[in-house]
Amino acid sequence: MKNLNIRDNIIRFVDTIPETVSVKAYGSSVAYQSGYTDNEKKQIDLVVVVDNIKEFYRQNMEKNRYMYKLVPSIYFRLASSLELKKHASICYTSHIRYDGDFYKMGVVEKSDVLDDLLNWKTFFIAGRFQKEMFTVISDSEIENANEINKRNALVASLLLLGDSNEVTLDMLYEKLCSLSYLGDARKALKAEDPDKVKKIARGSKDFFNREYKDKTDLFSVREDEYIDIDYDKLFFAIQYLPVPLYNDILYSINSYMSGEERLSTIQSVISNYITAAVKSSSLQQTVKGVLTTGPKNSVLYAVEKLKKGRKKSEDKVLTKTNKNLMHI
Repeated sequence: MKNLNIRDNIIRFVDTIPETVSVKAYGSSVAYQSGYTDNEKKQIDLVVVVDNIKEFYRQNMEKNRYMYKLVPSIYFRLASSLELKKHASICYTSHIRYDGDFYKMGVVEKSDVLDDLLNWKTFFIAGRFQKEMFTVISDSEIENANEINKRNALVASLLLLGDSNEVTLDMLYEKLCSLSYLGDARKALKAEDPDKVKKIARGSKDFFNREYKDKTDLFSVREDEYIDIDYDKLFFAIQYLPVPLYNDILYSINSYMSGEERLSTIQSVISNYITAAVKSSSLQQTVKGVLTTGPKNSVLYAVEKLKKGRKKSEDKVLTKTNKNLMHI
C-alpha cells in the first residue's frame, strides 16, 4: 500500500516539471529490497529523459526555482549542452523537497540513454535499467533498447558464472544485480550496504523471473531452482553483446585456446570492461554532483550514504558475531 502511495506522489511530482520523453523511478523507494523497513525514509531516485538537457534546465529553473541552490543555479545557467552532457551524460540534483518527500532527479538526453543501453558506454543508465523500476512516462524506443540491454546483461551474467552445474536462480539474479556495482567508488568507500546486491535480488525476484527467466531460452530451471545453461545458445549470443565489448572479446581470444581458457578470457574481458565503465562514471558523477546539486547537498548526500553503508556493515558484523556466540 505504501509503495502505491509513493508512486502516486511521484506522478504528482513529475506533473510539475517541464515536458519529458520518459521518466523512471528506481531504488528502494519503489522496488522492495529485503532487509529494509517501510518506516525508513528514502530519497526517491528519478531518471528524467529529455530531448534537450539545456532547454529542460532553462524551463525548470523558471518553473521550479526552489529545486536549485546557488551553485547549481549558476552552473545550469552558464554551462553549455556539451558541458552538461559530460561525465556519464546525466546531471543529478538531490534533496528536492516536494509534498513531504525528497527527490533525487537525474536529467539525461534520450540519445545518451539509447547509447548507454545499447553500447554500455558508461553503464550508468544501463545498469539501473536492468533492475526493477517504476515507469512514470514511457517511450517505446527506450523500452525496446532496454530489452536488448537486459538480454545482454543476462548473457554477461551467465558467462561470468562460469561452466558449473551448481548455479541457482538466486545466484544468477545476484550476479545480474552486481554488474552495476563493479568498480563503483561508493563500494570502495563503504558508502553502500555490503548486502545491497542480495537484498535487491531477493526483493525483486518476481521482477527478475518475469523479465529474465520467462523471456529467455538460454537456461532452464529445475525443481530445486538450480539452472541448466544451454552453452551452445549462450556462446552464440555473445555476438549480440554491445559492439565495443564484443570487439574486445574478439581481440582477446584465439583458435588455439582450449574451451576453458576461452571462457576464462571472456569472463575477464567482460568484468574489466564493465568495471572500467562503472569506475569512471561513478567517480565523475561524485565530482560533478558538487556543481549540479550544490556543495552542501553533496556533502549531506555523501555523509548519509557513508553512515548508512557503514551502519549496515556494522550490523552485518554484529549479526555474524552473535551467531558465532550462540555456537560457543
